[in-house]
Amino acid sequence: MTHQRRLREVTFTLAYERGVDPVADVLHEHPTLQASKISVTLGPMSAVQLVRLTGPPEAADRLQTVLEDREFRPRPIGIEPCRATNTVYPLECTPRRRLCCVYVDELDDCPSIDSAIAAASGTGTICECNAHAGREQWRVLLRSDECVGDLFDLVEETCTAGIDVELGHIGEATTWHGDDFVGSDLTGTQQQAIAEAAARGYYERPREVTIGELAAELDVPESTLSYRLRMAESRLVKRYLERHAELEDAPLA
Repeated sequence: MTHQRRLREVTFTLAYERGVDPVADVLHEHPTLQASKISVTLGPMSAVQLVRLTGPPEAADRLQTVLEDREFRPRPIGIEPCRATNTVYPLECTPRRRLCCVYVDELDDCPSIDSAIAAASGTGTICECNAHAGREQWRVLLRSDECVGDLFDLVEETCTAGIDVELGHIGEATTWHGDDFVGSDLTGTQQQAIAEAAARGYYERPREVTIGELAAELDVPESTLSYRLRMAESRLVKRYLERHAELEDAPLA
């Protein structure tokens, strides 16, 4: 019987204060806007990335302009700027959704997450990043845990004032969320509604806030908020059931 190998994963979150980073500032100002990235390192100074922007057309336009002004270069988390040669290939462009492929070459030893991942883990490392409302959630897939300490030390040491880093977890990677990246996902308003509801205790037992109180805090009609939550919950339940069925049908090693 062949032993089934599993990738390891490490997750962490960066929280940006306002005024620290132009991209994070746009996300702060437009809470229904989301930026996502899947990246694979091709070498110590190169990577290929899929970058997606979703949200209101005006906000997506503004974020795309900021990224283009920076030529889609890796974003610095330290004081020094990042330098790289990037080639951008648009794949999809609709009013609420932009998707492009970015080839990064000649990346210098700059203070960025991309450089830290390349330096600590090497070629072939896969990572996901989801940015929303000034927060970036990173997930890095690794072949072993040996470089996790170096990676996290590099990130912590590099982050400038105004960027807080928090380690999530280290463990076995058993799922892949890339289908969410290219498939149906929650809309920006649905994501905001369910995130705010969870943060304010709507899903606690007993509930810490009613739907009416939550709607008043978010300044939206109660019927609108209720609809957004129902749609988000429906999508999440369907996604869970689909994945659970796939795991049950998967052959044992």
